[in-house]
Parts: sequence; C-alpha cells; structure tokens
Amino acid sequence: MSVSTLVTVSSPDFRIGTEVMLASFLAANPWFAGDILVLHSRLSDADQAALAATFPRLSCRTASPRLDAAIDTLIAGHPHLASRRDRFLSLETLLLDAPGQLLFADSDLLFRGDLAPLLAIDAPLVAAPDAAMLRGNARDADTLAEVAATGEARASFNAGLLLYAPDLALADAMWPLLDPDNWARIASQHTDQAVWNLLLRERVHLVGTTWNLMIGHRAASFAHEPVTLAEAQVLHFNGAAKPWRPDRHAAAIARDPGYADAVRLWATARADWLRTRP
Repeated sequence: MSVSTLVTVSSPDFRIGTEVMLASFLAANPWFAGDILVLHSRLSDADQAALAATFPRLSCRTASPRLDAAIDTLIAGHPHLASRRDRFLSLETLLLDAPGQLLFADSDLLFRGDLAPLLAIDAPLVAAPDAAMLRGNARDADTLAEVAATGEARASFNAGLLLYAPDLALADAMWPLLDPDNWARIASQHTDQAVWNLLLRERVHLVGTTWNLMIGHRAASFAHEPVTLAEAQVLHFNGAAKPWRPDRHAAAIARDPGYADAVRLWATARADWLRTRP
C-alpha cells in the first residue's frame, strides 16, 4: 500500500525544521507521489506561501473545528499543557479520510533512508519504541506512568514517526480521551503521544530504533539496540535542543558528545537542500 499523505505539524519557530524534514524525506523516498499536509495554528501567510511554493502538492491548514475546540477545552482544564498546545495537532491525522496509508512525521526528523520496507508491514500502525521501552521499562495501562516491566511488557511507542492505516472508528474513540476529567489520570508528560498510545498500543507493530533514532535518548537507545548514527534511517531531534537552535547545543553535547555529529548531518542536509531548492 502506498502513502497517500505525509502529515506534519509546524510553527514559526519550527519552519526551518519542517523544510529540512520535508526535503530530506523527498530526497530519500523518491517513490512518494502523495500530498503533504502541514498542520499549524500560528504560521503566517508568508510562511505558508513559502512552504507551498517550495514543495509539490503541499497545503497548510489549521485543525478541524471540533479538534480545535477539544484541545481548548482540555487546556482550560489543564493549563500546564498550554505551552505544548500545537503538539495535539498531530491528532488531526486520525480524522483524515484518505485512500492509502498516512505518514505522520515530526518536523524535527531527518530522513536518511528509504521507508519502503515499512510499507510492506501489514499493521494498523507502525512505530518505534518510546523512551520507557528503551530504558527497559513499561507504561502503566491506565495512567501511562513509566513503571518497571514485569513479564512481557506492553508496547509503548514514540509518536514522532507513525505509519498509520486510517480508521475513522478510532477518531470516535479519541474524543473521550481529550476530556479534561479523563486526562487527569495521565501521569506521563506526553501530549498527543498519550492519545496515540491509548488508542493503538494494542495494535502497533514496533520496528527498530533505526527507523526513529531519538537523539535525546541516544544513550538509552544504545542499551536497547546499538544503532549508530550512520546506520539510522531516521534521526529524531527530540527534546528541547534542535539543530536550528545553536543556543541549546552546548548543553546537549555535554549530555551526549554524539549530538554534535547528528547536528552536522542535519546541517549538511540543509545545505544540500538550499543549493538545489527552487
């Protein structure tokens, strides 16, 4: 099955990341002939026009009114989520009625390999393990709190890269999870990732971290599965340190000297794109 739409979330401070993510995806996956949907709440008209002029079949839009209202209601009940509001926009993916698979990709990804092998996996959702699994732990079934794994651990996954087969029945199941009273039980610090996991953790097909090597959890990733930067098909600059934020690089490199090598790969990809963009 083919990917009909690549979905991402962007904002004024993430636009550079969005550009490099999209450019690297198209360079590494020349088979892709679908649409690109950029979800946002704050992109200027100029930002939207620049993205649409640069990438083929790209459109930008805000969330559907019902999701927008549900997010506002959730944040009214849990104000600590306000600074991370845009993260919930990925849930619009669940509302899309598309003819093929949907690929959701965070704007802080760097694609370095072809995703075609993932398309051959017959599963409602394909994703890579989250940080809890990388540390050898599990997520509580109800609260998503990180707990010690006992027996065969329940799957929990990172929502930065998701290959999803549309199922509108899941959209109906999403709305109760965004109710402020129901959200009160969530003990993790996640936003959209909590919803994705509660909906699909029993149906996800987990792939190796080579398909979503989280740079912020690289040390834990090595303990779980020794994937080097050179072997990774997708790099994920999770956490506060972003390649386009040099003011945060020093702290990230102090935690993991390999972060500098990852940033160089991202910078090279951006330079390559800038030389060839329309």
